[in-house]
Amino acid sequence: MANSIKFCVRPVYHGTDLLVEIVDRHRIEDFPDLPGILRDALNAQRVPHPEELDKSELALLQDRYFSYWTYPGGAYEIDDDIWALFVTASGNNAAVIADIERALLSSGRFVRQEVDFAKYR
Repeated sequence: MANSIKFCVRPVYHGTDLLVEIVDRHRIEDFPDLPGILRDALNAQRVPHPEELDKSELALLQDRYFSYWTYPGGAYEIDDDIWALFVTASGNNAAVIADIERALLSSGRFVRQEVDFAKYR
C-alpha cells in the first residue's frame, strides 16, 4: 500500500473519553493488520471480552465484531463493523489511547488526522 491510512483521536460522542477512529476505508484488500500491529507494538494479548461481545453469534447478527486486548498499560477494545473501525479504552483512557496512537504512527502505515473536538459534544 503506497498511501498511509488516516486515523484520528477524538472524544466519544457527548463524552470525554477518547477513541481512535480509522478515517480511511478499512475493508480494502491490503489494509494493514491493525490488531497485529497493536499486539506486537504493545505486547498485547487477546482475551475474552468481559461483556462477551466477542461471541460469533453477535458478530453475525450485528455485522460487527469486537475483540478485547490487554497489555501492561491497560486494556482496549477493537470495534470492527462493516462501516467503521474504532479502538476504545474504558480504563486509563488517555494513556491507553496515547499508546495506541504511538503504535500506529511507529508502524509507518498510519498518519494522524486532526479533528475538531467541538463536533463531538
